[in-house]
Amino acid sequence: MPKGLIRKLITILFAIGLLGVGFAGGQYYLQRMYERQVEVGYRRALGEFGTHFGEIAKELDRARLSVSDKQRTLIAANLRRLIYAAQSNMGELPLGELHLERISHLLDNIYEQTYVYVQGEMDSASLSGLHGQIEYVSHELGQLLVTKEQEFPWVSWHEYVSTIVLVPEFMQALTFINDGLEELKTPVRQGEIQGTGIEREQAIEAAQIFSGREDLNFQVTNETKGSIPSYTVEAINDTARYVLEVSERGGMVLWMSVSPREEISETKLSLEEMVIQGAEFLQQRGFGSLHITDVQVLQNKATLTFVPNRDGVLRYGEPLRVQVSAADGSILGFWATPFFLARSRVESEIVQAGEIAWTLEDKVQVGVEILDQKLALIQNERQEEVLTTRLGVQYEEDYYLIYLNAETGDEERIVQVGSPQFF
Repeated sequence: MPKGLIRKLITILFAIGLLGVGFAGGQYYLQRMYERQVEVGYRRALGEFGTHFGEIAKELDRARLSVSDKQRTLIAANLRRLIYAAQSNMGELPLGELHLERISHLLDNIYEQTYVYVQGEMDSASLSGLHGQIEYVSHELGQLLVTKEQEFPWVSWHEYVSTIVLVPEFMQALTFINDGLEELKTPVRQGEIQGTGIEREQAIEAAQIFSGREDLNFQVTNETKGSIPSYTVEAINDTARYVLEVSERGGMVLWMSVSPREEISETKLSLEEMVIQGAEFLQQRGFGSLHITDVQVLQNKATLTFVPNRDGVLRYGEPLRVQVSAADGSILGFWATPFFLARSRVESEIVQAGEIAWTLEDKVQVGVEILDQKLALIQNERQEEVLTTRLGVQYEEDYYLIYLNAETGDEERIVQVGSPQFF
């Protein structure tokens, strides 16, 4: 072979090699940049989350000393504002943080107790108990934030090539904080995931089928051996990262988080269209009769809450949540842990009284128009399940849901909603 031709072949092969190295380096760089963007977003949301918990702790500390009606009212209003802000922060964190029901329950419980507190009906022991739980979460979140700030660089090279990613690290740390609340006498999970145990390969298959992305190369990146043994299964492509938690028993997808590489910068779909997308997603995956109860839109994402409708009763203690992109209707998150836990609970028989000693006309204000009526099983401030008559009403230009105790007719809860669509 002529020497000139050999030199040309060597040159071509060398150029191809350089192109390959350059392409691989470019992909590595882009993926690292994406990891950093994800880390920055979650650190910010987590930082605000911790700050709001600290402020809640301060308000509860003040609440233990206050005796005047004026100051109690002010403290209660501040607590409700801070709780709403903390719940918004939870919405910005990935839906993979769905082992946080104790923290979520703690916020809900304090919110409900603010009304009892204003009336002067909250004893000091209950107030101190809530303060202790909030102090615990606030302290642990502070420690977590300090630890994350000390990390340099963003992700160590060893952790990066070992596929230990940022999102599960956050989730695992927050889950430990959440589980610590059990020692402070918060309500424990009711029920457990049931079914035959599965292996890693079956967890990967369940994640592929549920996400609808059989084309992606999913891998098991973590195994949780806590109260709900499960596998964390992940995949990444040019557009997004997929993270799913699959129960070791039964192979149920407990939650799914989809993190797009590009920020969702605009809203193209109406609220009704996003609700349709979320409902279709659940129906296609075999979930039965559901009723939407809440929609929260934040940063061009809608988080939809559905509850089962079984035997004509809405079961508020078994929610399913879906997060939908307002840009294209794609599913960004899913949460069903309480729903699956409820499957193993012994259903308490709901008995209707033969005669009701109250009438709707006596239980609503003059001028209130009743547009809808359903039965709903909800939790009261003592976390007891109560059967209620749920009224969807209009008062002047606003819409509300009023929950009346089915036995006594007393108001258990009043919630304003944006539209009768959610009746």
